Amino acid sequence: MSLNRTVRLLVVSMVIACVAAQARAAEKPAKVPDHYVAAIYFHRTQRCPTCRKISAYIDEAIHSAFAKQLKAKTVMFTLMDYQDPKNEKFTRGYKVKSPILVIADVHHGKVVQWKPMRSVWTLIGKKAEFFKYVQDGVHGFLEPKQ
Repeated sequence: MSLNRTVRLLVVSMVIACVAAQARAAEKPAKVPDHYVAAIYFHRTQRCPTCRKISAYIDEAIHSAFAKQLKAKTVMFTLMDYQDPKNEKFTRGYKVKSPILVIADVHHGKVVQWKPMRSVWTLIGKKAEFFKYVQDGVHGFLEPKQ
């Protein structure tokens, strides 16, 4: 291989490495706010139609009331399989024994308080009440205490 060709390959390799480094830097996750409210719906691995409906209602209730906060990451919603061994620390920490919605108040990366929202099961046939229940639970930790 000639010296000229070796130099060109070296330059091309350096350019590719620089582009790759810039791409990785651009992919860094957005900074999580110091305070946010996490809504976590713990479900079984095998999900029944009612469980799926509850998670859909929670998702809709949160997205319809907290679109701006979701974008700013001051409200977050996630589904978590409590039967999956990789989620054991959460299942144990929130004392999850069956499907349930948990609302957590997080400050500086630490959960300072949390609330099990057990009534999602009894309100499933009352969509407006269900939405209000979930939204009030999020608002309770989102808004500063007076």
